[in-house]
Amino acid sequence: MRTLTFPLLLIAGLGAAAPATAQDFGDILSGVAKSLVTQEMDKNAFSQAQSQNTVTAYRSYLSQYPQGAYRINAERALQRLGASVTQPAPVEPAQPVSAAARAAAAEAALGLTRTQRVQLQTQLTKLGYPTGVADGLWGSNTRTAIRRWQTANKLTSTGYVTQAQVTLIARQAGPVAGPAPVTPDPDAVDDRTEERLLGLTVAERREIQRRLTTLGYRTGGVDGVFGANTRSALSAWQRDEGLRATGYMTADQLRELRRQTGI
Repeated sequence: MRTLTFPLLLIAGLGAAAPATAQDFGDILSGVAKSLVTQEMDKNAFSQAQSQNTVTAYRSYLSQYPQGAYRINAERALQRLGASVTQPAPVEPAQPVSAAARAAAAEAALGLTRTQRVQLQTQLTKLGYPTGVADGLWGSNTRTAIRRWQTANKLTSTGYVTQAQVTLIARQAGPVAGPAPVTPDPDAVDDRTEERLLGLTVAERREIQRRLTTLGYRTGGVDGVFGANTRSALSAWQRDEGLRATGYMTADQLRELRRQTGI
C-alpha cells in the first residue's frame, strides 16, 4: 500500500491543476499501475539473472527487456563472464548430401576423358542399353542407359558410374570398334568458307531468315543467329533447288533467294 502513495499524490496534484473526468482519472491510474508493474517485473527478472549469474540468464533478461532499467548492468555482467553482448546467431544444421549428389561427385572424381566417355557409350549400346549418339556428352539418354544397366546388374541405380562399374562394363562388352572418323564434305567446307567471306551482318542474316520463312522453310525465328533450325531450313531450300545441301549460304544462292522472294 505504501508504494501507491507517490502515484496517488501525483494524481491528486494533476486533478488540482486541471479538472478531469472519471474516465480520465481511471486512465491515469491504470497507466501508473501498469508502469509500476512493469518496473517491478523488470527488477525481478534482473534479480533472478543475478542470482543465477550465468550467460544464459543475463541473455534471457536482455531478450525479455532489451530496453530494461538494468540493461547496462546485464551487458557488463556478460562482459565479466567473457561473453559477447550480442547473442550469437543460431547455427543452421548442415543439409544432408543426397545419394545422387554423392554418386555424381564420385563419378566426377574419376576424371573420365571425352574418349573414355565415348567408349563407355559405345559399350553400353553394344550391351543393349542404347545411349544415342556416342559423342562423349552424357545427357538423359546416357544416364538412362547407365541406370538400366545398373538395375540389370543388381547395383544401385544412380545413373552415375564408379571405377568398378566402368571396368565391369568393359569386360561385359568386350572389344568394341572406336567411333568412325568423320570425313568432312569438301563442298560443305567450301560453302562454309564462302559464307564466312560474305561477312553477313546481323541484319542480312535476319533478311535470309525472313526470306526462307516466306518460302515456307521454318528457321525457328528471325534473330540473326544461324542455328540448327536455320541451317536445316537452308539445306531444305538448297535440296529443292537442286543445289548442294550444305546449309551454308553462298553469294550466288543469296542472289537467287532474293530473286525468288523479291528485292
